[in-house]
Amino acid sequence: MTFISEAAAFSFYNRYAKDYGFSVRLDQVKRFDDGVIRLRHFVCSREGRRPKKQLTTEGRLYRLRPESRCGCKARLVVKFDGRTGFWVVEDFRDKHNHDPAEPCETPFLRSHRTINDAQRSEILSLGSMGVRKHIIMRKFIAGSGSFAGVGFTRKDLYNMCSRERRRLLFDGDATTAIRIMAKRKKRDPEFFYEYDVDDKGRLKHMFWCDSQSRRVYQDYGDVLVFDSTYKMNKYKMPFVPFVGLNNHRRTTVFGCAILSSENEQTYVWLLKTFLKAMCQQKPKAVITDADYAMIGAIGKVFSGVSHRICSFHIEKNMEMHLPNNSLNEFRTLLYYTTSEQVFEERWHAFYRKWQSPKTRTWMKRMYNKRKLWAAAYLSEGFWLGMKSNQRSESLNSCLHLHLDEEMTIVDMIMHYDNAIVRLRENEAHDDCTASQTTPVPITNFRELEVAAAKIFTPAVFYIIQEEYDLLNSTIDGIISRREGYAKGKAYGPLRSVHENEDASGPCDIVIGDPLKMSTKGAPRQEAQKSPMTKNGRPLGHKERRVQECAAAGRVVLS
Repeated sequence: MTFISEAAAFSFYNRYAKDYGFSVRLDQVKRFDDGVIRLRHFVCSREGRRPKKQLTTEGRLYRLRPESRCGCKARLVVKFDGRTGFWVVEDFRDKHNHDPAEPCETPFLRSHRTINDAQRSEILSLGSMGVRKHIIMRKFIAGSGSFAGVGFTRKDLYNMCSRERRRLLFDGDATTAIRIMAKRKKRDPEFFYEYDVDDKGRLKHMFWCDSQSRRVYQDYGDVLVFDSTYKMNKYKMPFVPFVGLNNHRRTTVFGCAILSSENEQTYVWLLKTFLKAMCQQKPKAVITDADYAMIGAIGKVFSGVSHRICSFHIEKNMEMHLPNNSLNEFRTLLYYTTSEQVFEERWHAFYRKWQSPKTRTWMKRMYNKRKLWAAAYLSEGFWLGMKSNQRSESLNSCLHLHLDEEMTIVDMIMHYDNAIVRLRENEAHDDCTASQTTPVPITNFRELEVAAAKIFTPAVFYIIQEEYDLLNSTIDGIISRREGYAKGKAYGPLRSVHENEDASGPCDIVIGDPLKMSTKGAPRQEAQKSPMTKNGRPLGHKERRVQECAAAGRVVLS
């Protein structure tokens, strides 16, 4: 036989070896004076013997690898024919001194495991999108019908990804990350990034945001949410995404940072850098966790901005520090809107009732920060309905699905970009829905609804449309009470009884009968009926609270 090249000869012999059940290895080679190969030996991978010095356990910490070579003599030798320009067979031996591999074993033989260029590109592309390696392997197995048709093993895939990572980070993780930022800045002049290094030239902090994030902040940066609890990387550096709500009430991202510490000086640098990127436009309100350093930095950089602590963090802390039978009482302090004076009275009563050597320190600490978490002090703030930094944590959980504790800074940048792509895809879909569809009117004021549907996005419009029943019931309650006042039959005294008046004699006070109080114990099952809207939808927990407060004569917005 003749072949057009050495590679063609190897390809032919390797296909033959796969059918027969053995693996091929490159062996001896001879060259011309100019270094060009003129003769090549292809042998069975079990040819030869392992050197004796590699068969001893002396001085070794690990178990020896199993022996694979058994002196097999099977081979194919080809040489270059200068007269014809082809490669011809010089020698061929087809006898093996071992049993061939079964068809199900052949895919694991070394020469039959190769990741071609197309597969390599697809693996790297999927990896950059945050797909885990075992999921990538499943994809190839599903596409080929079985593991035997993939052409490589899981170990080959992991090794190839490791080699690519080492090649990418050859100059260092931080250096590569900064180069990525510089390239993006070159492509997008509005891309912003800034970093800081220590006295030894090592990366300390880095903040970045692209042009679209900067534009989005100008439109929807009224409430800023961020936290630094996410440390899934090999350096244990806090990952800090800055997020908010867009006009569809979905999470939108304004920027991202990586920090080397969590002290006040670091947060001051971060917030000043954030303002620099956003043209010195401060938010109206900020939601963070209860970190003292972060609270101090916000007071210095975001002076005059409303600030609240994430209620979710407070819930977790109170469960650790307070007895279980006191949690509901503390939640009334956390969520129910009252006057500051009433809050102070309730707090001191709560403190006297539940303080103990175990809870005293935490309760004093929480009291000192009461203006950052109590609804009584936060009712006038502009929060867009948010009480926690769940928007930031939802982004973190999205990233956490694809990352582990060994990820590099470059990995974090790539996976952050993937999360941004998904969020912006959702936003584009919402824009399409808003522009191409119209919500259906369901109230008696159809013209008003149609006009409102043209102004608001569907997400906001539907909130106004659920709230209609509550508004209607509130107005009806106010009207009925005013009519009662006019007739002198309203519940409650029209004037108080003073001590110097004779309460036993005739008077003009009209007092309504007491309302029937609910008895202790669980109500009967058949009596538990969920309040419904006029449209047949059960009221949510918050809607029930607002409706109950409306029936009492006022609406409480928390």
